[in-house]
Amino acid sequence: MRTRISTRTSARTSVRVSTLVLAAAMLGTLALTACEMPGDDKDKAEGTPTISAEPSGSAPSADASDPGSSPAASPGATDATAKKPGGTKTPTGAASPDSGGKSGPRVLVSAARTGGYERLVGDGAPSDVPVDPGEMTDENNLVVVAYGKTPTSPREVLFVGVDGLATTDGKRVEHMVRGMIDYVNGDGGSVPEGVTMKTYAPGPLGGTVECMPAQDAYPAAICAWSDNNTVAVAYFDKLSADAAAKKLVEMRTDLEK
Repeated sequence: MRTRISTRTSARTSVRVSTLVLAAAMLGTLALTACEMPGDDKDKAEGTPTISAEPSGSAPSADASDPGSSPAASPGATDATAKKPGGTKTPTGAASPDSGGKSGPRVLVSAARTGGYERLVGDGAPSDVPVDPGEMTDENNLVVVAYGKTPTSPREVLFVGVDGLATTDGKRVEHMVRGMIDYVNGDGGSVPEGVTMKTYAPGPLGGTVECMPAQDAYPAAICAWSDNNTVAVAYFDKLSADAAAKKLVEMRTDLEK
């Protein structure tokens, strides 16, 4: 009886060990199979990008035929055209043919001395505007001044001028000449009937210069000048029209700058 029990126990133990060994072998096979599932090699090949290194000195150049391709700007590069401030300025104030070489529009000034005369002061200086200058804007400047042998001597020249014009204004000249005639006649003078303005050489400042007799009893003249920027009229006491024309051209270099 003891021998049989021992035999059965040994047989059972052997069966159990064999079963365990077989189970372990199957688990190992399954583990190996799981590690090498079909498709792994393909996934690995597709999922791993291939990197090809370019030689260090052979960077691809831009295709000149492709308008959209251009070389990349190097670090720190600047656009000289974009940085250029303002570009080239266009010159302004160029001298006009009749400007006597002066650049820009000419203006009128009340010179202290001109043509051998001195500007009158005190009671001898004009207290109002004797001649209507015509339409005035913010661009225009009116100059009214009288001259004599000394600052307090009797008046010999009365001057009225307008600057800030953009072109020669013949109508303004006529208007101011008529105004001067009215002033002289209203101030005790007598401008001869039927006289007309005579043209004279304008001198270095160009434009036009005209004069006419302004009194019957003694020499006197009314003169005018006109150019692209200014119009002026003047009354000369004690000078003929010819002499007044020369004097006005002389004075003009001091009165028009």
